[in-house]
Amino acid sequence: MSQPTILVVEDDVKLQTLIERYLINEHYTVLKAHDAKEAETLFFDHAVDCVLLDVMLKTTDGWRVLRTLRQHSSVPVIMLTARGEEDDKLFGFDLGADDYLTKPFSLKELMARIKVHLRKTTHDSDTLCAGQLSINLKAQQAYLEHKPLALSPIEYALLILFMQEAGRVLSRPLLLDRVWGYDYYGDTRTVDTHVKRLRQKLKPYAFITTVRGSGYRFEVSEDAT
Repeated sequence: MSQPTILVVEDDVKLQTLIERYLINEHYTVLKAHDAKEAETLFFDHAVDCVLLDVMLKTTDGWRVLRTLRQHSSVPVIMLTARGEEDDKLFGFDLGADDYLTKPFSLKELMARIKVHLRKTTHDSDTLCAGQLSINLKAQQAYLEHKPLALSPIEYALLILFMQEAGRVLSRPLLLDRVWGYDYYGDTRTVDTHVKRLRQKLKPYAFITTVRGSGYRFEVSEDAT
């Protein structure tokens, strides 16, 4: 499995590079964006585990990016800003920010906060649910209509990723990276084979749809097909 991926949205190149080097040294994968458009493109093209988002971007503000992310995902977002007024912080929290760091800040403190939010994402909920489908993460068991599903380890890992990223299109290369690992040398046909088997086991519900030319998307399905 690949290491956590952090998206750093910051138009101060020196600060962004400093954060990037620190995170890489702490064994994180880092994606970098300098404006809202680039941030949103990277976010929806990759499976991001945490976002560091500057409020005062040059072309727009970070609030727009935060609004967009919250329409599609509950991924942890830590706001980075030189503005420390209480009203600004409350506004960010109202929009769905998880945390707030005022510049200048300690990289050690930033790292500590990232780890806290990643742990929350991993451990706060012991169950993933989508309609008649659920996963007990502690027991490592998936259920459909309250009946246990017999899944292979790869199918189980795929299902967890699909449910965690519900509504997002996940490309085949991304699935290979997140489930099989970055050092896996197979091709995308491997993904198609395992997704086909997983779909068979989820029948009669159509949770996983194919997005032609892009990959797969998991959608909550309450009704059997």
